[in-house]
Amino acid sequence: MAERLGQAAADVDVVIDYLWGHVTQQAMPALLTARADRAKALTWIQIGSMAGQNINLPSSLLRAANLNVMGSGQGSVTTAGIVAELPSLAERIVSGELAVDPLLIPLSQVEEAWNTWTAPGQRIVLTP
Repeated sequence: MAERLGQAAADVDVVIDYLWGHVTQQAMPALLTARADRAKALTWIQIGSMAGQNINLPSSLLRAANLNVMGSGQGSVTTAGIVAELPSLAERIVSGELAVDPLLIPLSQVEEAWNTWTAPGQRIVLTP
């Protein structure tokens, strides 16, 4: 499976990784070794850890390709940086340039929200 992923996505510029763990540990080397130009930058953005908290990352993999690993979440960007982007984000949403498809669920139903199915592109928003 990892080899097929590597071949299909070998020349992407950015990976947004919600899984981490054993999935990333297999996918990262598959992508990097399948790249036509290993000097071309690949930015791996770690967002979540649904498949595990840790990976074993061989140092040779870091030397064999232009890989940039970074996290995305509160702490990787300053609060001031996030707040500075909010007006632009709101403008894009209001103009329709950025589609938002929220599924509103009351906070009192937070436990049910964990098991709620959402359509592609839809996001659960907990409301007071």
